[in-house]
Amino acid sequence: MKISTPEQMIEFWIALAKEHKILLLHGELGAGKTLLTKGFAKWLWLNEHNVQSPTYAYLNVYDGKLLHIDMYRIKEFNELVEKWIIDQINEFEYIIIERPKFIDQLPFKKSTQLHIKKISESERSIEVE
Repeated sequence: MKISTPEQMIEFWIALAKEHKILLLHGELGAGKTLLTKGFAKWLWLNEHNVQSPTYAYLNVYDGKLLHIDMYRIKEFNELVEKWIIDQINEFEYIIIERPKFIDQLPFKKSTQLHIKKISESERSIEVE
């Protein structure tokens, strides 16, 4: 699927959020992972303007409903345990993980993976698996 505007990205995400609760986002810096999270937040009736990339904080929680994790800086699975991220995953129904790692060791059974590619400044390609 190709997306050409931020509005289309948010609309795509709202549609996807209706059917999926745990999303794993793959994509380079600037691909639109956080923008997709804004659409998911909007679907949950959260203020999408509060959604920020958790790259340096590891995780953000939005109104106790949505857990947003970025695993970019995580090097070993044990860091997820030491930083209480695994415990957080067990607490939430709606979870978005950017740049996921150790997928087979995470404490959930069903998730949807999205691969986002930046085609140009305004265009993205998204593959859902």
